[in-house]
Amino acid sequence: MPSVEQQIEQSRAKKKALIKKSILGFFVVLFVGVAGVLLVSFLPTVSNEAKSPMAQTDNATQSNNRETPNPQVTEFSEAERKALQVALSESKQRVTGLVQRVSQSRPFAVKAGQIEASLNQAFNEYGASNYGEVTSLLNDIDNNTAALNKEYEQAYTAPYEKALNAFNNNNSEAFNLNRQSLNINPDFEQAKILQQRIDVFNQVQDAYEQARVGKVENNINKQREAYRKIIALDPYRSDAKQALATIDNQLKNSRFNGLLAKANDAITQQNYAAAKQYLKDAKSINGSSRELETISKKLNTLVASEEQNKIEEQVTLFARADEWQTVALLSNKGLSSFPSSPILQQAKQNAEAILSTAKRLKEFQQRPERLTDNTVRSLAQQEVDDAHALAQKSPKLLAQIRALEEVMDDVNTPRDVTITSDNDTYIKVLGVGLVGEVKRKTIKLKPGTYRIEGSRDGYRSTIREIEVSPSATNLSVHIACTEKV
Repeated sequence: MPSVEQQIEQSRAKKKALIKKSILGFFVVLFVGVAGVLLVSFLPTVSNEAKSPMAQTDNATQSNNRETPNPQVTEFSEAERKALQVALSESKQRVTGLVQRVSQSRPFAVKAGQIEASLNQAFNEYGASNYGEVTSLLNDIDNNTAALNKEYEQAYTAPYEKALNAFNNNNSEAFNLNRQSLNINPDFEQAKILQQRIDVFNQVQDAYEQARVGKVENNINKQREAYRKIIALDPYRSDAKQALATIDNQLKNSRFNGLLAKANDAITQQNYAAAKQYLKDAKSINGSSRELETISKKLNTLVASEEQNKIEEQVTLFARADEWQTVALLSNKGLSSFPSSPILQQAKQNAEAILSTAKRLKEFQQRPERLTDNTVRSLAQQEVDDAHALAQKSPKLLAQIRALEEVMDDVNTPRDVTITSDNDTYIKVLGVGLVGEVKRKTIKLKPGTYRIEGSRDGYRSTIREIEVSPSATNLSVHIACTEKV
């Protein structure tokens, strides 16, 4: 939208063009006048009474111009002119909006055009610096704009309200009344919506009849489809929405109760998976039902009990199979869910005792040479004695006990050791006994470490250390004193 200054400049441009045309006409008239004077100068002089009427008219015009005073111009300050410019701009916006709004209604468009003409006059007066006249015109323009806006709104809202009332009372006059509203304002949204409702009125009435028939037939699905059709055609039918909500609620409750009944039947038949699915579907319909909560708790208890029984059976089965590593895994897993199960607690205790005992026995078996030490052998024997109490639960542990006992017996079995000498050296096994002066002699020693000493008069004594291992065979040692003192 051009500013007030631009609009005034446009108005001034038009005036300048008009002045130029006037000046051009003036010079044409002046040229004709001069030519006439020259022509008259060659004619006889005539009296004033014989002068041409044009000359008399020009004299009268000049006399009138001298007698008519210039109009008084009201002085306006710069601030007042600025305020007047703002007022002109605001009025321009209001008038433009009014013209656009009523453009589709000829009678109101004509009236709006008259107000627009007054606004153009106000701009012209501002350009001529007639500020007082501008103020007066703007007051009239604003009052007329507000009045026409109100009149226009009343012109299309009044017939709409009558049309809506007639429609609600099933009065056929609603169509004509609403059409009057749209003829004045085709963009009136409420009237457009009402027109859509009017257009489908007969179809809606047919659907209402179908709903009534469905109710008589006790066919709830037929009623539901009828009300859904009504709402699809006319979404503003609150009675149909309420009826549909009631029917949907009835169907929902019916389905909910059916799912609970199926869940109870499945529980009775111990089909817990099916019961769980029925309850899940029921929860999606009404998750706050106390009955649903009760049945769910019952199912959870039964499912937990079944799961506990299943794990306990598995643990018992693997214990009988002497698979105590698996028993330990299953019992630990089961106790995380069923910590109070005595079967799982006992299974875990047995598994841990058997596995730890088997581990200790294995350590002795892997290093049998340590069993030659009395302390170690005593510890091994204690482990064997303790393990016998658990062996009745684990054949594998019993076999491991027997294998260790055999190792312990074998470790204590003496091994043959052959001693050779020069028959002059006196030989003895320190801590064990005497061998004497021999050329060759075989003695028996239990696995272990021994020191054999040889002595002879006049010769330096000698000592040899030998290791008799449980696996040793054909051991021999030569002892002789050969270094004289």
